[in-house]
Amino acid sequence: MKHLVATTLLLAGLSFHSQAQRDSALSVSVPADSITFAIVGDFGENSKAEGAVADMIKSWPIDFIITMGDNNYFLGARKSLKKNIGKYYGDYIYNPDAPLLLRCDGKAAQDKVNRFFPAPGNHDHYSKHMKPYYEYFTLPGDESNYTFTWGPVQFFSMNSGASGHISCCDSPESKWLKDGLAKSASPFKFVYFHHPPYSPGDHGSARHLQWPYAQWGASAVLAGHEHFYARIQDMTTPELLYLISGNGGNTKLYDCNANPLDSTRFKVKCDGKNFGAVKVKVNKDVAVFEYYIVSDPSHPIDTYILHR
Repeated sequence: MKHLVATTLLLAGLSFHSQAQRDSALSVSVPADSITFAIVGDFGENSKAEGAVADMIKSWPIDFIITMGDNNYFLGARKSLKKNIGKYYGDYIYNPDAPLLLRCDGKAAQDKVNRFFPAPGNHDHYSKHMKPYYEYFTLPGDESNYTFTWGPVQFFSMNSGASGHISCCDSPESKWLKDGLAKSASPFKFVYFHHPPYSPGDHGSARHLQWPYAQWGASAVLAGHEHFYARIQDMTTPELLYLISGNGGNTKLYDCNANPLDSTRFKVKCDGKNFGAVKVKVNKDVAVFEYYIVSDPSHPIDTYILHR
């Protein structure tokens, strides 16, 4: 597992002579006093719902987008990349090392600045070795588990596999994450991947991913997989935010009460009836999470303030 040393944002090259050169050229560390970004998950279905969510996100003044996986339904195929992802989010994607026919040519490509940072989901894994995913995106590090810093936040995008069965604390992924969080000096540290450690939804909690994130230094753990929005507070670690954003375009929304969490331990705010996404505004002291739905995008229907 590669450990990314963040440097400046350098995404101008189209080819790289070595893996070390590639890692250096694709490192991302953007200085800023404050940032605004979007969270979207389980979106890549080329549906009217995906289009509505994408249009809402495009109306926001954001710096970049992170995704919670299932970027490319149903089988993560090469032939569906452009219609499931590029059609809606191509303006945010700069992928200079993709095959020529898969390269995006929107604003991000013109500026030579990538503004789209996905995590893979189980549907992305359904293609052999996730080859289409790796071909399409140009991301830091090994592109599977990577970190980048933008303003006051260091992000850790982790590949939770096809099933979310990743053990702690001897797996390469958990060692990579624990080490990265320990080294980070950022005011906020956001970890994101596909399978939610705690969920009241159809899939239920990914027990293998119930790691000591707060102890390791994470500020928030963001996930998808469940086709709804949920904000979860575990009262044993109240300083840590768990958030699920999985209603970004897959037309089948999930039940918020399929597998209820223990109400004596968890506080849950859940919406399984609308399509939506999350806008996050962060400075060095506070991160404000705002959940918006496409049927009423004029104001957030849930807001959570996370202090440093």
